[in-house]
Amino acid sequence: MIKVLIVEDELHTRRGLSMFVPWNSMECVLIGEAANAIEGEKMILELKPDIAIVDICMPGVSGLEMIKKLKDKTQTEYIILSGYSEFEYARDAIDLEVVGYLLKPVDEEELKQTVLAACRKLQKKRKLERLEQDTRYDTEGHSAAIRDILLPEGFHTKDALVEKALKIIDEQCGQNLSLEAVAEQLNISESYLGKLFKKKLGYTFMEVRTACRMQKAVQMLLETDLRIYEIADRLGYRDIRHFSTVFRSMVGVNPTEFRNRK
Repeated sequence: MIKVLIVEDELHTRRGLSMFVPWNSMECVLIGEAANAIEGEKMILELKPDIAIVDICMPGVSGLEMIKKLKDKTQTEYIILSGYSEFEYARDAIDLEVVGYLLKPVDEEELKQTVLAACRKLQKKRKLERLEQDTRYDTEGHSAAIRDILLPEGFHTKDALVEKALKIIDEQCGQNLSLEAVAEQLNISESYLGKLFKKKLGYTFMEVRTACRMQKAVQMLLETDLRIYEIADRLGYRDIRHFSTVFRSMVGVNPTEFRNRK
């Protein structure tokens, strides 16, 4: 569950957010409420929420000042609430890379969509962290990171055919590898292998092949000085723009941004 904290000095707004927003339906849990920025700062440092919904204008320390102090201390994503629409506030919020800037009175649907956007951002960030931590290959010959990208954590298939198929994909995914070609190497039908992937893994052959290619791209970006177009070409992508689009959709940043984060 995604942990959410509210920092809002207006009691009726705070209560409204906590009681009437369908947190559970968004796979979120409200872990606390703070009535001012000082209390909010303390709770954020202690509870480490994934998302903090913060009012800009509070007595004493403002919400923006609090976020500036905490920005590099936690991984929290921020959603700003404000009764003002002045550009200065919006510009400061943009500089702090907040997920959303919502004007009061808060529209429930707009807030819900903003929270969901924050959840997606968190998921991409976590996926990127897993990719950076694990670029190793297991001894069976298929990439353990295929599972990191696509499959549920801790998932293991004991199906021998699927394991053999994963090994083939890992070894040949840079080629123009098709489901038919893998099935031929395993001496089974293409339709049977396709159904086996969906049944045992929950993903299509194309999704797993793409995951394997992106894992190899991550490894090459981290461990080599190959140019982006060279990596794309080695992985079977003739169009570097398409390669970058696929990489970004799975990792959360484009290949250049990923390499610069090393």
